[in-house]
Amino acid sequence: MRVGVTGVSSDLGRGLLPRLEADPLVDSIVAFDVAQPPTLPKKCSFVRVDLTRPGLEAELTRAFKEQRLDVLFHLAFVNSRVHGAAFAHELEVIGSMHVLAAAQETGLGRLIIPSLTALYGARANGPAVCVETHPLEGEGVRFVTDRVEVEHQIEKFAERNPNVHVVVLRFAPIVGQTSDNPFTRLLRTGFVPTILGFDPLWQVVHEDDAVTALHLALTTKAEGSFNVVGDTTAPFSTIVRLAGARAVPLPGPLLRATILALESAGIASVPVPLLAFLRYSWVADGVRARKQLGFEPRVPFQDAMASMRERRP
Repeated sequence: MRVGVTGVSSDLGRGLLPRLEADPLVDSIVAFDVAQPPTLPKKCSFVRVDLTRPGLEAELTRAFKEQRLDVLFHLAFVNSRVHGAAFAHELEVIGSMHVLAAAQETGLGRLIIPSLTALYGARANGPAVCVETHPLEGEGVRFVTDRVEVEHQIEKFAERNPNVHVVVLRFAPIVGQTSDNPFTRLLRTGFVPTILGFDPLWQVVHEDDAVTALHLALTTKAEGSFNVVGDTTAPFSTIVRLAGARAVPLPGPLLRATILALESAGIASVPVPLLAFLRYSWVADGVRARKQLGFEPRVPFQDAMASMRERRP
């Protein structure tokens, strides 16, 4: 197989490349990104692409055709604090439109895209456990609403292109020594503001298991959406404690003021529109991934959270 990867510099991209390099079914890897990583595997070549640039479809279509891709992992999504909401929207929503338009024109056989279990939302009247057919909810914050829009794009793409094998992996919050996302940055502050009187159930998945799920999607016969979660559901306070941080319960009004103060100081915190996730449980069912994708989390919950205590390389 000739495998393309957008966003090779992302956490998932960096983890996936060595797996693809070691896979005997993969003949070559093509990395698409705005900047070439310092090192690339032997099987890997690099094509410079800026997914935020207007009018990119023709260039991207030509690149996909020239590389004769069989499979594309589209991993170009923003988790860093470096870029603002406007850039993130351009990369994730507009960039995904460019990728899907090019994929439609080039006869791609398989498309694999990561997503989030957070898209199910957290609310008082929500289901106890969310399966893949539950509707996706925007929470009024870029981190969630942009991903919901991308999933809607993917759904329409799959309907128009039944010949393309589409796999969407909805990950629980990804944790690990090298993971850099809003949730891990919050835990690494050491003090996590929470809502007094509430301790919702959460799930996480270790970064190694997340990459394993991506690799399984390369050859699975199943298609559609899959929830990718770890082996345990736990209270949020337990997750915080095992990560080496301390939960600081605050009354609602004081919590909002604290969050605004932390944001003004440039310190990671929970965006106010996402406070529902600290109030209501949000749990996703991983049975479909286990039965159809063959995914089994290998890193136990305790070890996954302990990895957050380790110094990042």
